[in-house]
Amino acid sequence: MKRLIALLCLLSSSTAIAAQPEASDALRQQLERIAHFHASFQQRVYDMQQELVQEGEGELWLLQPGKFRYAMQSPEPILFVGDGTSLWFYNELLEQVTLFDAREELQRTPFALLMSDDHELWQHYRIESTAKGYQIMALDLSSPVQQLELFFIDDVLTEMQVRDLNGQLSVFRFDKLDTDISAFSPEHFQFVPPADVDIDDQR
Repeated sequence: MKRLIALLCLLSSSTAIAAQPEASDALRQQLERIAHFHASFQQRVYDMQQELVQEGEGELWLLQPGKFRYAMQSPEPILFVGDGTSLWFYNELLEQVTLFDAREELQRTPFALLMSDDHELWQHYRIESTAKGYQIMALDLSSPVQQLELFFIDDVLTEMQVRDLNGQLSVFRFDKLDTDISAFSPEHFQFVPPADVDIDDQR
């Protein structure tokens, strides 16, 4: 599990927080308006000393409920594909594919809130509004992902910040947003392993 979350993070801010009991409902309504999401992203990763340790870029597809595709193109090709049942992680350089149970893995990270309206899942996080969006904090202090912050402009998700248990911060800035549902193919959320790769099934 730690391996998966660490890779997603390769997937907080100083904004003042205003504790609001209705923040959870407001965020759920906001996310309901994003039934599908496709964007390219620029990623920056900072260590605990706020030193830049990595830069990257890729594409993200989200399709409610439960489907996503996370394709990191640089600094190395990495692919996550979730069809709502299975989660595939493909490391092209290592020629290795790892399978996970999608629900079991994703329900342990606040990233899952982007794709699920499961009331029980939402109870594991404290959600507060900020000046530009929402901050989602894990109630479990041992959770590999401790904090997820989402930034919106006119109901459009423009930035995501992920802070892990070790204090590492990953910042994703989205651009080239595509809201045309016709651009979403079923193949985006399916994965067929290339020939001659090692397959590790953890389901």
